[in-house]
Amino acid sequence: MVKPNKAELLIYKAFNKALEQDLLRLYLDTTKINRPNSPVYNPWENLLPLLIPMIVGVILIFVVGILFGVAFILGMVLIYNFYVKRLIDKRLLERTKKYITRDFQHCQELWNFGGLIIATAANKKLGCISPEGDWKEFIVQNFADLMTDKKTSEEDLSHEKSVA
Repeated sequence: MVKPNKAELLIYKAFNKALEQDLLRLYLDTTKINRPNSPVYNPWENLLPLLIPMIVGVILIFVVGILFGVAFILGMVLIYNFYVKRLIDKRLLERTKKYITRDFQHCQELWNFGGLIIATAANKKLGCISPEGDWKEFIVQNFADLMTDKKTSEEDLSHEKSVA
């Protein structure tokens, strides 16, 4: 991948600061991002919560009876839909946040893959959808105040004091 320039790194730092300060919200289109070839996809996390109850249900059909086995499977499907799926989505969101805040290349790779939606915390209607939208332009327009590099500003102030 191409190494980011200084302006892109400042935009990326502002992006991370906005996420940390909860000024920027990250939403996922799980149908796009939770699939094979996605950098944040975990096949076991998607397969095991369905496979294990199905296997246990089939075993119960043969051991206990068809009615009990089918009732077990239906109960587990309901638990999956109303509880487990939410846990998987929550873990996927956390894994995605860790991935995109790791470095600029990871962020750009996942943005180009698609399935990300960023929005301001103040106005959820003001957002940007990957891969069509330009996340860098969105950050510049909405979080330009976070693009200042504090280290540089502090160094400049200390340098000005020492000169004076």
